[in-house]
Amino acid sequence: MTAGRDELEASWQEQLIRLKMPPIQADGNGDEIIELFDRMDNLSHQCSGYHDSLMPCFDDEPLWWRVLQWLKTMFLKMAQSYHGKPMLLLVFPLLVGICVGYILGRQSHKQQPTTRNAVATFKNWVSLLVVYLGGFAADQTTLKQGQPRRSEPQPGTEKESTSKLSNTNSFASKSLPIVSESREKLVRANLRSEAGTRSESGVAVGQVPRHVAVIMDGNRRYGRQKYGNASQGHWDGSSKLVEFAKWCIAEHVSVLTVYAFSTENWNRDPAEVSALMAIFSKYVDELRVEALKRNIKILVLSTDIARVRPNGILAPPTQIPTHVKHGLRRMVEETAHCNGLTMNICMSYGSRGEIVAASKSLATDVANGNLDVSKIDEELFESHLLTCQSGDPDVLIRTSGEIRISNFLLWQLAYTEMFFVDKPWPAVEKEDLLKVIRSYASSRIRRFGK
Repeated sequence: MTAGRDELEASWQEQLIRLKMPPIQADGNGDEIIELFDRMDNLSHQCSGYHDSLMPCFDDEPLWWRVLQWLKTMFLKMAQSYHGKPMLLLVFPLLVGICVGYILGRQSHKQQPTTRNAVATFKNWVSLLVVYLGGFAADQTTLKQGQPRRSEPQPGTEKESTSKLSNTNSFASKSLPIVSESREKLVRANLRSEAGTRSESGVAVGQVPRHVAVIMDGNRRYGRQKYGNASQGHWDGSSKLVEFAKWCIAEHVSVLTVYAFSTENWNRDPAEVSALMAIFSKYVDELRVEALKRNIKILVLSTDIARVRPNGILAPPTQIPTHVKHGLRRMVEETAHCNGLTMNICMSYGSRGEIVAASKSLATDVANGNLDVSKIDEELFESHLLTCQSGDPDVLIRTSGEIRISNFLLWQLAYTEMFFVDKPWPAVEKEDLLKVIRSYASSRIRRFGK
């Protein structure tokens, strides 16, 4: 900065001598620059009025040269002022930041209606990043306190393939109570209360549908409309499941099968999948506690599994993160003795995959000589389906106004009565279930093709 300043000053002093003007004495405080600029400014005014060959004016120089010299002079004056007043070191960057932020904020506000989904996705990723950093700090604190670290995934194992998503879900689950802590407390208190546990349909027990299946649709739209965030819709939807189970118990429904997560849902945005896994991880323990309290037996039905049934319990899916898988296994094992409502949770489930798996199982038995192909009938085929312990649904309820079954229980819904509720799943109320039960009992006549 000093070398450039000295060079420019020498250049101007040379110009003053050429113009037969007295040189300026440098005093080291920058005033000579101001005086030099004033002289040049006066000279420019003089040159604009006349032209004398004995005293050449800067008008003889090109315009770009004059502009460049003026910019150099202004830059030196600004640098001198900036250096002499340290407060500008703080104020100037602050003012620049405010101006840039204002401009960007205005542009973002104008584009908000057309980029709501992109903004929501960006918020999800930012939330996950913040929680990731918080989770890392928490892990470091845990290690300092002497608590053991969870084992690292081993190469080539299932744990390795799901550890990345598992960790992301774990971090995301820590952020959820921060987002809606007060609302979560109210929801949890309502779930643990006896509200909605009294029969209100007025339908005789023998006319109530024994098996109710539900496609819980509309969580994302509900979350975006109410909160501007799809993940919050999934959060409310998971709470609604426990509440809906209470209503089914009150109305003497024996089996409830819910479509929680399809095999196609893995293709969604990774941030949304991570939020869903975090919700499953958190609520699976609360659902287990409520199930034990209300005598609910829970089964997890999935087509993304190795078909192994140790002790009659379906093995958890391989794509589901390890911490969620452990919660599901514990929930199934600890509620196995319950004999009230049976709740089938279809997790990473696809009906086409279920039918293919059943067919392969039968084909394997035939190929190994354990089954005569002539013995295969509908009853035998149904025994190889995941719902073999529950039977076919009497009623299917799909929320959010969509009229399709979306690869859900394709075989089992052959004679099921279907009801489509024009509201998202988190907004469903007990009255909606009561309307379905009353309609089923009064106006639906099931002839099964007869």
